[in-house]
Amino acid sequence: MDNNHKSTMKSISKLISQSSQSFFSAFLDDSKDKNSKNKEREEILKKLQMASAKKSLVVLQLKEVPTSQKFETVSGWIVSKSISDSIMLRLQEDSQQIRMITVEHIKKVSTMSRNDNRQIK
Repeated sequence: MDNNHKSTMKSISKLISQSSQSFFSAFLDDSKDKNSKNKEREEILKKLQMASAKKSLVVLQLKEVPTSQKFETVSGWIVSKSISDSIMLRLQEDSQQIRMITVEHIKKVSTMSRNDNRQIK
């Protein structure tokens, strides 16, 4: 009975040790993902602010749903002066229509300034 109790205790301590290690590993990986997403968001914001200042034509590739592979492409000019969490875009197809787009949904930004210098990144 004593050996059985010891083996049970060993298996329980091993299980606790493995689960705490996997929890800590997942925590570290999650913080890396957040850092890379924040860096990507900052780059997108910088491109959008530059395009707004130059009054460039902007082509945005938007994420439809995070789990799907589908996306939407929108083009127009940025109307909003300050860009933080969302932008106002005057659509190229219909200049009377303005669309509000959150920065989270932007996957890719391409710009074309008035002097036709393309910056696709």
